[in-house]
Amino acid sequence: MKRSAAVLAAVLALVFGLTGCLNKGKAGGIQTITAQEGKRMLEEETDILLLDVRRADEFAAEHIAGALNVPNESIGDARPDQLPSLDAGIIVYCRTGVRSKEAAQKLKDLGYSRVYDMGGIVDWPYDTVKPGESPAPSSPPEDGILSAFETTSLSGEAADASIFADYAVTMINVWATFCGPCIQEMPSLKELSEEYAPKGVRVVGLVSDALNYDGSISDEQVEAAKEIVDKTGADYLHLLPSKDLTGLLSQIRGVPTTFFVDHAGRQVGKTYLGAKSQADWGKILDQILEEAAK
Repeated sequence: MKRSAAVLAAVLALVFGLTGCLNKGKAGGIQTITAQEGKRMLEEETDILLLDVRRADEFAAEHIAGALNVPNESIGDARPDQLPSLDAGIIVYCRTGVRSKEAAQKLKDLGYSRVYDMGGIVDWPYDTVKPGESPAPSSPPEDGILSAFETTSLSGEAADASIFADYAVTMINVWATFCGPCIQEMPSLKELSEEYAPKGVRVVGLVSDALNYDGSISDEQVEAAKEIVDKTGADYLHLLPSKDLTGLLSQIRGVPTTFFVDHAGRQVGKTYLGAKSQADWGKILDQILEEAAK
C-alpha cells in the first residue's frame, strides 16, 4: 500500500513537473517575453504595439521609443482608446514587471487576443528616450535615398522627389498611428512648419504603418492616420509607404524618427530617434540652415 502511494506520488510529481515546463512563459494565456524577444518582434512585425503601463510622470522621465502610455491604474472595464484593435499584438512593460503582469491580465480579460508581458524597463538593455538627451540615432538613410521615388500622399495625390525642389531643407518625420509620442509632437511640428516656411523649410510626415501584410495600402490605417492629422491639426504633407520607400523604412528602428534632406532629397545632418519639443527642433533646424548657408 505504501509502495503504491509512493508510486502515485511520484507519477503526480512528474505530471505536475512536466505541466510546469510546458506552461513556462505563460500565465492565463499571456506569454512572457524577454527584452531581446520584444525588440525582435517590434523590428520584424508590423502589427505590434508597445505599451508602457507606468504613470505619466515615469513615462515622461524615460521610456522606450515608440511606446504608448496607458497607466495600469487607468485600465478598467472599458477598452483603452489607444488600443482599438483586439487582434493587434500588445507588448506590455512597466518598471520592474509587477504592473506589466497586472495590466497584461486586464487587457486579456478585455478581449485582446495577443498580449505579451515584457516585464520591466530596468531589464531593457537598449536605448531609451529621455528628456534633454539626444537618443542614439537609428541607422541613417543613405544619402540621396529620397532623390528618386514615387508614392502617394495621405490625401491620395501623387508625390515624388520634386516635393523638395523649392525648399532648402525638408524635415522628414516618420511616424505611426500607434505611437503616442509621435502624435503628441505633431501640433508642434505644425507650428514649426509655419514658423520656418519663410526660411525655406518644409515639414513632411511619413506614415510608416499604413501597409497590409501583402504590401498594399491599408484603407483602415489611412483613415486612422487622417483622423490623427485632423485631430492634431498637423495638416502638412504626409506621405504613404511605397515600394520605392521600402529601403528607407527598412532602416527605421523606432518611431518617431526624424531626419532632414536638401532640395535634391540628399540627407543633411543627423537622424534623430524620439520626439522633441518645438524649441529643440528649432535649434536643430537653425544649425542645419546655418551649415547649409556656408
